[in-house]
Amino acid sequence: MAKKKFSYQSTYTYKESNHSGRGILAAILGGISLLIFIILAGISAMQNGSGGAWLGSFGFTAFVVAFYGMICGLRSFHEQCRSYLFCKIGTLLCGFMVAVWFLVFCVGLAS
Repeated sequence: MAKKKFSYQSTYTYKESNHSGRGILAAILGGISLLIFIILAGISAMQNGSGGAWLGSFGFTAFVVAFYGMICGLRSFHEQCRSYLFCKIGTLLCGFMVAVWFLVFCVGLAS
């Protein structure tokens, strides 16, 4: 009587998922906005809070960069077969920086 042979080899295949390009862009833009915030806060502290309009213009530019990064991060979740690590990091970092810049602008307008 013939015995049936069983194959115990795994048939699972793993597909490498690439990172989303928009997610990486969002993380980079969030890092740039955070870096600009740290630099401008240091310059403003060295000048005792009298930095002038050029600090505000750089701050507004960093706000726009963070806002665009947040939009790119949110759009990156629609890409299929991608790793969403940078999408999450970029969206959260840019959203945090948008909130920080908005708070800084509100404090500046109040004083």
